[in-house]
Amino acid sequence: MKNLFLLLVCGLCFQSVGSFAQGYKIQVNIPQMSNKQVILANYFEGKVYAVDTAQINSNGTGYFQKNNKKLARGMYILLFSPSNYFDIMIGDNQNFSITTDTLQVIDKIRFEGSPENTAFLGFQKVMTSATQKSRQIKEAMEKDPAKTSPEAKKKYSARFDQIDKEVRDHIAGLCKQFPNSALATFANFTLSVPTPDFSKEIPENTPNRDFEIQKKEYLFSKAHYWDNTNFQDSTLIRTPIFKSKLDEFFNTRVLMIPDSVYKESVNIIEKSRGCKAMFRYLVSYCFNYALSNKYMGMDAAFVYLAKKYYLTGEADWVDKKTLENIEREVILTQYNLIGLKAQELKLPTMDGDWVSLYETEAPFTLLLFWEADCGHCKKQVPQVKTGLLDKFKPYGFKVFAVHTQNDKEKWENFVTEHELFDFINCWDPQNQTNFRVYYHIDSTPVMYLLDKEKKIIAKKLDIEQFADILTKEYKRIGVEVKNV
Repeated sequence: MKNLFLLLVCGLCFQSVGSFAQGYKIQVNIPQMSNKQVILANYFEGKVYAVDTAQINSNGTGYFQKNNKKLARGMYILLFSPSNYFDIMIGDNQNFSITTDTLQVIDKIRFEGSPENTAFLGFQKVMTSATQKSRQIKEAMEKDPAKTSPEAKKKYSARFDQIDKEVRDHIAGLCKQFPNSALATFANFTLSVPTPDFSKEIPENTPNRDFEIQKKEYLFSKAHYWDNTNFQDSTLIRTPIFKSKLDEFFNTRVLMIPDSVYKESVNIIEKSRGCKAMFRYLVSYCFNYALSNKYMGMDAAFVYLAKKYYLTGEADWVDKKTLENIEREVILTQYNLIGLKAQELKLPTMDGDWVSLYETEAPFTLLLFWEADCGHCKKQVPQVKTGLLDKFKPYGFKVFAVHTQNDKEKWENFVTEHELFDFINCWDPQNQTNFRVYYHIDSTPVMYLLDKEKKIIAKKLDIEQFADILTKEYKRIGVEVKNV
């Protein structure tokens, strides 16, 4: 399922924009590439995808051209070889020429008919220069014996601030000269929002002052992370830094709990309404992030996002089969999310007596679904006894073990062979409780850890991880577990 879902976003990298009477025509003049091919490619998801190829004639001239479709806005690459290429910006004007020298690309490149690319070249030079200057200042600071003195800190900080001001002034000029352009969107996106000096706001005698400063910095950074992002311009999708900035936001600014991931996902996605390509990309990105996230319980964010965007018909780019698979996964997951009360199970035992999950009195219960013929079960189910029940039974812990198959003889033999008599052994041969849906039983074994109220507190863990959580949970309720 995961591999299937992760394909949902891929079509965007090849997207072009229809135009009734316009296309694109980019002339390239590169003498050293005579009788060779030059590739036009675009950035997407940290990779590069070929879009078009130009055959260079004996005079060093070739064309990237289509008469009925324009290229999607974004940053593209002219590729001469895997180690020789340069970036260009594709905006609304897609009829221009490029002249360059493969030996001195940056120094020799010239654009005709594309002031935006001429400015983009200047922007790249400014950024390169700023990086070099910053590196030189950092090296000088590291060699300075007085670098920790207030005077030295102030001096070097002023130098860094001056470089930052030069870059910001340059970008402000670009945005003014090329409003609403692909270049303006990208250049502005590269700017971070300066963090205020919160140390001036918090008195010196404040308890845990450093922590309070860091907390304010974190909250400010999170609140203003997207200030310079134009979610109404799909240009950013085809740049080398947009996905990495999304990754950084979710990995460093968002608490790894389902509600937070869902809330921040919706907040970003809703900013893109009105720009179909950006909306599609962000819905797919956030959905895949929740789906592939390894934190226990994050499947809740997947369910919430699927219900809001996929199962309501808003993700109209997804094919019917994929939507059916998503819907099935939601149905099988929505009843067994962390924090929900487990569904009641009233089942017969081997002897024909009846047991109830809800009536099982225990501070913690392991709900186990297994089968006697399952290879993994043959290894793990006996470990449930030795690694969990034998250790935690003195503290009231119980195992509610549901055999999922109909072969009673094999079930009884396995229980007898491994002495699983202290399990609450039961089964549902007629599937009257619909346990396969409520507990997502596609394979076995499947285990859920429940609290006293039968709320799910852990799942999809190995025996040692369940033991660790049980120890912590018992400690939380005032019980010190020994010899674990």
